Amino acid sequence: MQRQPARGRWPRPLRYLHHYTIVSFVLLVASGVSLYLPAIHRFMIPYIPLVYRLHILLGLIFAMSLLVPLVRVLPKGRRLSKWDWVVPVLFGTPIVITGLLLWWVSVFPASVRSRAFAWHGWLTACLGTWILVHAFLKLSGIRPKSRRLYPRVDWERRRFLRTMATGALGALVVTTFDPAAWFRALQRGGRPQAQTPAGVQVFPAYYTVVDGYPAIDAATYRLQVDGDVARPVALTYEELRRLPAIHETQNFQCVTGWSVPNVRWTGVHLSQLVQLVKPGSNVRYVHFYSGDGVYTECLRLSEALDPTVLLAYEMDGSPLLREQGFPLRLVVPKMYGYKSIKWVVRVSFAADPITGYWEHFGYPAEAYFGAR
Repeated sequence: MQRQPARGRWPRPLRYLHHYTIVSFVLLVASGVSLYLPAIHRFMIPYIPLVYRLHILLGLIFAMSLLVPLVRVLPKGRRLSKWDWVVPVLFGTPIVITGLLLWWVSVFPASVRSRAFAWHGWLTACLGTWILVHAFLKLSGIRPKSRRLYPRVDWERRRFLRTMATGALGALVVTTFDPAAWFRALQRGGRPQAQTPAGVQVFPAYYTVVDGYPAIDAATYRLQVDGDVARPVALTYEELRRLPAIHETQNFQCVTGWSVPNVRWTGVHLSQLVQLVKPGSNVRYVHFYSGDGVYTECLRLSEALDPTVLLAYEMDGSPLLREQGFPLRLVVPKMYGYKSIKWVVRVSFAADPITGYWEHFGYPAEAYFGAR
């Protein structure tokens, strides 16, 4: 005869699952925040690749834990609060779906992923708030007496599937509604936006590897172009803008998950610099150096001369903002954003590569995220 659990206590595997779900969600939030928030991100730089993998692993296990009720049911007569399981399933399902949209970068378009990123954060905040309320009620022993507000129900697969389907349907909203844009409009309250020019997209985060954003004066700025070249040059900001300009409308994809669709860049193609300085025949790489004095990047010469790659001085029709890399930044649309180094002050042509800043911490030098 199967031993029944004591009254008021759930079977041990279900109690373990309950505790794991809460702990894993806390770890998911902590790892997600460290990947996203610039203030924390900067201090976590050496560990970001590991945190990213951990975040994905925890998310996958969290997704599998949501499916446990499909293979295991509660003992007969065991009823639990409707909201204790409806809320986690209702919010957990779209959190998992939006997480998959962010993870499968090469499958879904950037416009969908950008909305999914906003929803991923909002839904996580909602579920996190519920967990805090749930924990308070458990620890304090307070339980609403009203059966209407806090009904108890049987754990049924049919009810569970209906709740999961509702959550999945809600996740589809990310393809039609952008909560971040709505919230920005609500914040402005009809007033013009003070910092970002009209029509310029706002990135979810602006990362820096130093304390703050470098302040570079356009009047004294010089782009040093040197290395194994016949004629090294130092170009002023105005000289750069007088070179033949190219325009590229491309998606911008950050390795931490967020993306910005259809960013319009204006700048100089690397071939213009090649014509000016005449690199030697043994040059195979191009090195880039940031005005922050720390950040470096490296591309193969063939990668740097890709038609979509440029040194940009405008974004969405306006000069770059300071946090966007003013006065000049590299843009490599086919690679993750960490290859698009900001505040570029030097471009050097060489026969051998250098190890870029992020590559020192485990990120791959070949940072393509989609089909090549």
